[in-house]
Amino acid sequence: MSDFQNIVIVGGSVAGHGLLNALIPDLPQSHRIILIDSKPFAQWPISALRAAVVPGWEKRVTLPITPSNSLPKGSDHVILAPNKVVELREDCLVLEKEFEGKRELPFFRCVLAMGSRQPFPMRAEDGSTEEEYHGQLIKMQEDVKKATKVVIIGGGSVGTEMAGEIRVVYPEKSISLIHSGKQLLNPNAPPKTTSGARSYGSPPNTPKLSNNLEKLLRDQKVDLILGEKVSIPSDNTQAGSDEWNGKAGPQGGLKRIKLASGQTVEADWVFVSVGNQANSELVKEVDEGALVDGMGKMIDVDDYLKVRSTSTTSKLVGRYYAIGDVCASKGFKTSQTAASDAIGAAANIINEVKNRPLKVFVRPTMHAVVIPFGNTGGVGQMTLPLVGTVSLPSFAIKSAKAHGLLVEEYFVKAFNGEEKPTIAAVPA
Repeated sequence: MSDFQNIVIVGGSVAGHGLLNALIPDLPQSHRIILIDSKPFAQWPISALRAAVVPGWEKRVTLPITPSNSLPKGSDHVILAPNKVVELREDCLVLEKEFEGKRELPFFRCVLAMGSRQPFPMRAEDGSTEEEYHGQLIKMQEDVKKATKVVIIGGGSVGTEMAGEIRVVYPEKSISLIHSGKQLLNPNAPPKTTSGARSYGSPPNTPKLSNNLEKLLRDQKVDLILGEKVSIPSDNTQAGSDEWNGKAGPQGGLKRIKLASGQTVEADWVFVSVGNQANSELVKEVDEGALVDGMGKMIDVDDYLKVRSTSTTSKLVGRYYAIGDVCASKGFKTSQTAASDAIGAAANIINEVKNRPLKVFVRPTMHAVVIPFGNTGGVGQMTLPLVGTVSLPSFAIKSAKAHGLLVEEYFVKAFNGEEKPTIAAVPA
């Protein structure tokens, strides 16, 4: 049995790796970090859409999670990837595979950083190897190339970004984007709750950002169908031979997509983008009182990023933190937010290790929301201290994000181990 007190991190992507890096310099030798991920690789969702359209980009969306690329030389910290957490208990986790001769893993503190669930291509399908995920991305590239009429359902950041990726590579391909809102993205404040229960709602973007994005897409011959809901068959066997049956991807010929208004749109390739769902099933199994509405069911956290619950017998209150997409911390659910959560949680874990008071987590004011349009530019907004929220020019977006999608600047740099990982260059 180990003499270490364990700090366990469940999830090895943006939030989890950020927390690992923030803890290592200040954690005393009496404590060790154990990072667990069900997959042997981390994903960079920011580049997933381009990887689904542009050949070569599939090699820029994943990196293996290993001790050598994640930990300093001679470190006592541990990487368990792949391994899976199957149960959360008050002072230990239950693992799918044994570690140090047993499946129960005791801990001093545990941080839940499982992220969100999104359909392929944003996330690899459960059980996929890195090579299988790359192969599935290549298959989608081929399907998009063959398509003659593309329909994208959902006008949030993912749907609009996908339209841009396809348009830049295929200037003449028919692209229609259907969105239930009157404007793209989320320019309206979330509704206020009246029950007193906590919930999460994404902050609104500026109306100007939505207007700029709408103009960009229309100028690039993307047919926008706003204020329309798609009628998705509850049972795909009910669809006629020429009707869309609710499945994404290639349709095997032109299919009619029905809209609530009675109109129809033809498509032979469909992309469905209906938002993230927090990956919170582990918490649901032990304490539904720790979940709130938001992106599906999200883990409720207090001002210190510690899990809180309405249950008086909760097993999670006290020893558990939650960060990133899986939790209801305030702000946009972006990689920047996940990184900020990681820094805030790390500071308070160190405080607890050293018996110091916790500090209320205050996220930095500066934050950017950027929607690339392929590698050519895009639209964006940035919130700055004292100044407020301003629009970003397209040329700045192209140089800062659109060209390389921050792969080298943030994804690769998150791996601070003895051996720095390498990733494929931007395809010519």
